[in-house]
Amino acid sequence: MNLTILLNTERFVSSDVSSASPQSHPVTDQISFNAWKTILILTGTIILFVYLNTGMGPAIPSVAEHFDISDTSASWVMTAYMICGAVMTVIMGRLSDIVGAKKMLMMMMICFSVGTVLAPFSHNYATLLALRVLQGVAVASTPISIKLIRDNVPKTKFSIGLSLYLAGYSFGLALGAIMGPVVVADAGWRGNFYFSAPIAIILTLVCWRFVHSDESKKIYEHDQVDKATRPDAPKPKKERMDFMGIATLTVTIVGFLLAITFIGSIATNATPFVVSLIIGIVSLVLFLIVEKRVKPPLVNLKLEFNKVIVVGNVIMLMYGILEYIIITGTPQLGASPPPSGLGLDPLHTGFLQLAFGLSCMVFGPIMGILVAKRKGFNLKLLVPGMAVSAISFLILLLFHSAPPGINTGLFIFGIASAMIPNTVIVTIIGLTPTQYTGISSASTNMLRIIGGAIGPVITTVIITSSTIPITVDNVEKSYPDPFTWNILFALGAVMAIVSAILAIRMKRLASKMKPITPEELA
Repeated sequence: MNLTILLNTERFVSSDVSSASPQSHPVTDQISFNAWKTILILTGTIILFVYLNTGMGPAIPSVAEHFDISDTSASWVMTAYMICGAVMTVIMGRLSDIVGAKKMLMMMMICFSVGTVLAPFSHNYATLLALRVLQGVAVASTPISIKLIRDNVPKTKFSIGLSLYLAGYSFGLALGAIMGPVVVADAGWRGNFYFSAPIAIILTLVCWRFVHSDESKKIYEHDQVDKATRPDAPKPKKERMDFMGIATLTVTIVGFLLAITFIGSIATNATPFVVSLIIGIVSLVLFLIVEKRVKPPLVNLKLEFNKVIVVGNVIMLMYGILEYIIITGTPQLGASPPPSGLGLDPLHTGFLQLAFGLSCMVFGPIMGILVAKRKGFNLKLLVPGMAVSAISFLILLLFHSAPPGINTGLFIFGIASAMIPNTVIVTIIGLTPTQYTGISSASTNMLRIIGGAIGPVITTVIITSSTIPITVDNVEKSYPDPFTWNILFALGAVMAIVSAILAIRMKRLASKMKPITPEELA
């Protein structure tokens, strides 16, 4: 039986631990050695998954040249990966609630490993794209990993494990930005696959051997939790999948993400954007109709339309946008020659991201400890987190003309990244019944992925809206106008401020709300 993670944990812990039965094992409030192994292994998986996507960005020109296609077509090695991840996130989250998180994790690891091993041997672009889709299944691992962490960690320490895991996501982004250009320069587009394949195989074996999904049973048996807080009904052993919901949700996500990718070409050809948008809207309407009628639904609309969860998901969407503005915008700023940018070589351009990744890894666990130790502190942490992200963009706006200014801005954004996802997810999971953990965290992560798809589009549209000719090595090319960087970072600051206002709203709503019971969602 899974743990029930609740918003104000102190309400649910017995004040008299000593009253436990003498026959019972001692109550532990510490993360066990096995749990630590699970957390660290899962953190390693998310670092690898994110790295291989970010690291493919510098490989796009090499892919285009090798398969004799345009850069736009080659960019689908990243787009297909993210679309598959967004589509599969909710599906896998639901399956983890039904079948079990460990089984779904192993399936994802095998898919990722097979795709990574075979990808460098692709003889045509269609094969490479298909293998990238297969790899993209692993992007949906976040809700499953969150469920496993919840299963293995005492409720008072859940935020610590979650923070470390989520820090791995941001560290993977930074690692891809640093190593991607170096690996591609040395081994071409195949380099990232050669580097990742043995690690993927090792992690698959390690997950099979050391990741446990039953640790919560041991903890739950001896947790001194008020009986009234335990789910009245056991988790159903068998449930049918909502295949119509899967189909309509898939078309919805693909439609909207395709529309996002076509935004940049509206001026020359608006048809792909309009058609994709219409398909997305129609499919969304059909999905909502299906989910209201089918039992059990893929997504429980009563849960997802909870006011706190709605606001939290919007914050995660906007955070995903901000995150990818940072991760895609600053490398382009570093690589662009003066006066457009800094004119850095690929290695030093990648190192601009190092401050971001290290900051996430250092402050992630610290913020997790703060969330775990103070009653309701997770909610109090959210507003400052968005304020810190706004400060980071203001620093980038004012001081992006030199590496120290960029490093400072990215370091501060890393602190914000350690605060925001953790607090949102802990709050949402705290409101969610145990048996809905997978699907609830999946919806939140899906919106973060969608934000990650929107961020690069926004970045590209802004920095290509105005260009200047610059001659490099006797070749004249167009580069972003220096002022476009001001627009990009100013937009990020505004979005962060809006998100801070939403965070205040979320805090107020959550303070008046009790955890949702399974009966309310029936």
